[in-house]
Amino acid sequence: MNRYEASRAVAPTYYRAPYPAQLPNGMEVMEFQLAGVEYLLQREHGLLGDAPGLTKSAQSIMVSNAVEAERTLVVCPASLRLNWEREIWNWSTIEDIHNLTYPVLKAKDGINPWSRYNVISYDLLRNDAIMSAIMAQRWDHVILDEAHYLKDPNGNQRTKSICAPDRLPSVTGRFTLASGTILPNQPIECYNACRLLDWSCIDYMSVDAFREYYYGLGFGMVRGPHEVEVDGEMVVRWGLHKSNEVRNQPRHLRELQERLRSSIMVRRLREQVLHELPPRHWHPVPLALTPAMRKAMRHEGWRQAEKLYDLDPDQFNTTIPIDGAISTARRELGEAKAPAIAAYIGDLLEGGVEKIVVGAWHHSVLDYLRGALEKYGLVYMDGSTNPSKKQNAVDLFQGDSGVRIILGQMLPLGEGWTLTAAQDMVLAEPYWVPGKNDQLFDRISRMGQVGSYTLGHIPVVPDSLDERILGTAITKDQHIYEALDAE
Repeated sequence: MNRYEASRAVAPTYYRAPYPAQLPNGMEVMEFQLAGVEYLLQREHGLLGDAPGLTKSAQSIMVSNAVEAERTLVVCPASLRLNWEREIWNWSTIEDIHNLTYPVLKAKDGINPWSRYNVISYDLLRNDAIMSAIMAQRWDHVILDEAHYLKDPNGNQRTKSICAPDRLPSVTGRFTLASGTILPNQPIECYNACRLLDWSCIDYMSVDAFREYYYGLGFGMVRGPHEVEVDGEMVVRWGLHKSNEVRNQPRHLRELQERLRSSIMVRRLREQVLHELPPRHWHPVPLALTPAMRKAMRHEGWRQAEKLYDLDPDQFNTTIPIDGAISTARRELGEAKAPAIAAYIGDLLEGGVEKIVVGAWHHSVLDYLRGALEKYGLVYMDGSTNPSKKQNAVDLFQGDSGVRIILGQMLPLGEGWTLTAAQDMVLAEPYWVPGKNDQLFDRISRMGQVGSYTLGHIPVVPDSLDERILGTAITKDQHIYEALDAE
């Protein structure tokens, strides 16, 4: 088996990584997990790129078991720190691991040099005292969960703390990056991962060289000098303007996949390793127009958004403003749709659906849905919910038959949780980055799902931008598929 083929392996060939003799709650080690660990151990550093839901945390911890790491640092989204603590308890072979795992919940908690595992959020890496404490230790293994957090090719402060050669790499023996969406939107988003793990896999390209090679020229908007006519004369202005020489057309994606798989990335899909997992489907739900919806759709922000979408659908998600008129238009439409969505969810529950995951963005929409649906038994999380309360909400939803709805903001609800007590999910306000919608779907369509289906319901206003977003999602998902998965 060559290195490329090994990246798809569903069973180990010669090595079985250590794992606890007794796993809790009837959990079992699966052959594809052992194959993933085997692949990673053959490299100095590696990317665990399995599709969401395929237990990347367990495989990452088994890497620490295999190398007998004395000190492991886990960096993850803030909402997942306590979830990671539980995963470490489940999968580590270290004796008394319950007392040797240290989730850093606040900056003042600091790093515990005597713990075998420290679990910290990406946000806390911006704290100078925390970063100094990390740099004062030697880490046998650093696990970067949801590694697409490093996608900014320009290198923000968080990325520099992790990737700069004189920072975390200088005190780390082995990196394992874990992300099922290492290309959330574009090929350039894997550049930092390649450079951190094995720069040679992309021939030591600079960011500019990578962009030039993996993107062809296309039409779009660019900021820079351009000529405009003023009083009959052509003058040079600086600003945003149209151009047909924007590098925004992904290319050479099969070659990029081969480079990744042959050098740093192991990646398997659900259909390769979990044949018992039920099929998943998106279900657009057209809503009957109400006066409130009609009024919301007349907001100027929708006209601005549609102009940007029509100008360059491929770049729509990266150029759309996050505030101003467009943001207000989205919020007002979400508020106008909320009563119809609450009624639809009520109909589902009263029609036999046992449990539902519900995601939205704006607090006004969440507040309405929370009030309207509390009678069914509801738990809640948003960006301000502390980690222990988030974990408690998940536990109640998974284990209490009287809790039929978990409602939350899309981002915190979509990162890392197992919500397999539900087979249905409702997106009250679809995310404008397509992969994030899939990421929330992956909370119910993953290991532990025993239902006969999983269904994502998307209530939409007919003939609106709501519907057109779905077409963009299909195109972008195809680009990601070509770069990571196509055979």
